Order: sequence, then C-alpha cells, then structure tokens
Amino acid sequence: MGAFFAGPLIVKYEWVLILLSSIIAFFTIAIVFRENGEFKKIFQNILLNSILISFFTYKFSSILFQTESIITSPLSILYLSGGSKGAALGFLFSLIYWVKEFKKYNYPLRNWLDGIVYGSVTFMLSFWMFRTLLILLF
Repeated sequence: MGAFFAGPLIVKYEWVLILLSSIIAFFTIAIVFRENGEFKKIFQNILLNSILISFFTYKFSSILFQTESIITSPLSILYLSGGSKGAALGFLFSLIYWVKEFKKYNYPLRNWLDGIVYGSVTFMLSFWMFRTLLILLF
C-alpha cells in the first residue's frame, strides 16, 4: 500500500485504516455495553491501556534485542522497532495486564468475552472493508 505526505511526515494508508477501524470498534463496544456504563468505562480503559502497553513495548524492545546499535547510536531508538520478538513481548505484557485486571474487577467472564469478540470482529471487518474500498478507488 502507498503513503501520503502530511507536512514533513510520511503516513501509510494502512495506519489510517487501522485508526479508522479502531475508532469504529471502540464505538461498537460503547453501543454494546450502553446499559452497563460502569463496565463499559472499565473495559474501554483496559483496552486502551493494553494497546498502549503493546505499542510501547514493541517500540522500545529494541533496547533489549538490539543493544549494540542502541549504545552506538542512541537516536536510533526512535527509528528502530522490536520486530517480531518485540511484538510477541508486547502481546505477552498486554495479556498479563488483561489477566491482572480481570482478577481485579469481579465481572462475569461473559461480559469480558462479549467485549473482546465484538471489538475484534468489528475491527477486522471494518479494516477489511476500508482496505477493499481503498483498493477499488486506486
């Protein structure tokens, strides 16, 4: 997929599609749990925190896996990513965070699974739809 320029930044179309799909999934979760407002806030907060934990672990895991290049050029931490090892580590940390929060709050497993299924299915379907529309347009 291509990219476009936003001032000095190069923005890939794929990242824009991921952002749009995430927003749609976020609102879908809000609609599904509109009767249970307290759980909705908790679930969306945990979801956002786990996404941030995964992203920052992925981004900064290059410190663990590419230590020599970071020591020789500290600015490369901004440009390098953790690769597949960093993604796996980010997923693991996010999963640990989910389990910790699941035990902390005493909501039924059904609520948690509903949120995860509705959010992930909506994200995947909307990403697929946006990607297909983008391919058809260009």
